[in-house]
Amino acid sequence: MKSVAVILPAAGRGVRMKSEVPKPFIPIHGVPVIEHTIKKFLELEEITQIVIPLSDDTRPLAEKLIPINPKKILLCDGGKERIDSIRNALEHTGDADLIAVHDAVRPLVPVGDIKNVIQAAEESGAALLAVPSPNTLKESDGDKTVKSTLDREKIWQALTPQVFSRDIIIKSYGIASRENWFGTDDASLAEMAGFSVKLVEGDPVNIKITYPADIMYAESVLKSKNMLEYRTGTGFDIHRLAEGRKLILGGVEIPFEKGLDGHSDADVLIHAVIDALLGALALGDIGAHFPDNDASYKNIDSRVLLRRSAELLEERKAKVINIDATVVAQRPKLRDYIDMMRKNIAEDLKVDVSRVSVKATTSEKIGFVGREEGMSSQAIALLSVETGN
Repeated sequence: MKSVAVILPAAGRGVRMKSEVPKPFIPIHGVPVIEHTIKKFLELEEITQIVIPLSDDTRPLAEKLIPINPKKILLCDGGKERIDSIRNALEHTGDADLIAVHDAVRPLVPVGDIKNVIQAAEESGAALLAVPSPNTLKESDGDKTVKSTLDREKIWQALTPQVFSRDIIIKSYGIASRENWFGTDDASLAEMAGFSVKLVEGDPVNIKITYPADIMYAESVLKSKNMLEYRTGTGFDIHRLAEGRKLILGGVEIPFEKGLDGHSDADVLIHAVIDALLGALALGDIGAHFPDNDASYKNIDSRVLLRRSAELLEERKAKVINIDATVVAQRPKLRDYIDMMRKNIAEDLKVDVSRVSVKATTSEKIGFVGREEGMSSQAIALLSVETGN
């Protein structure tokens, strides 16, 4: 298998989009366009490097938003023109056998199409994705008068990625630089340099984000490919009260003569929330992930466990829709601490506080809670989970 370096030029602003935010960084479903694009290439093991040429305007956005992986993703300086940006990026592609150039603002490219065009380039030296023209094309002489009708059977519309052997793309750019050629894509430079370029039929869904309507289209496509299902989970926890312990609920230290006893800080509220989250994804209970016979969890802050649980959700493409939890305690009164508890839980789960409900009640002096021997908590969580690719 040949190694492939990918160049994603992202130095332009995209005037036709009429957006204050450069096109690659406009969010789609809350994620910048370029991140959707990067994820497609990271799915392929043959991709050894992703090089992103940037302008002074776009580099800060990239450094802030793109999850940089130094082993695979490299930012470099762009140039005045696209051709300059690609030339600069080529110097950072290491010793990859093939170089793929893809528009950063084509986030809908199917992974299968990427594989197909890479395979074609391995065999022929140069290949690009393209689609047969669905329309009859007219040639004009410049005054909006038809000069001729082109043979639609011979017309293809170029897409990206366009993939080349290292030797072919470097020679093509070298000749283009000496001859002052400015093609509209990389394949045209290879053509002008005398190289044959293979056409690989791609999916028309692989549009280039150019106009505001393209954002709406991309959102609808991504939504259809990443269908959501909803999962609920319940959690329950109980701890004894003991002297010499701090009372921690929802990550808030509450003044009281006793605290909850347990291997960790015994935060009964957060433990119930964790159980609800794990239960929604059928991942077992809190003890399966953070066992009470593991010394590393001795007296641990339960907010740490909640953040680790949030990472499990993220790995499974799950998001919190809402949480509703109740603490049952005879004393002390918890009303003044509820908002702080909600804030802590929302912060650790990276959701708005409006999605977290915490309530407190007594047991009307009935049972172990009423006798102030302990406290309990229960929680319900609703999650959305992405399905599909």
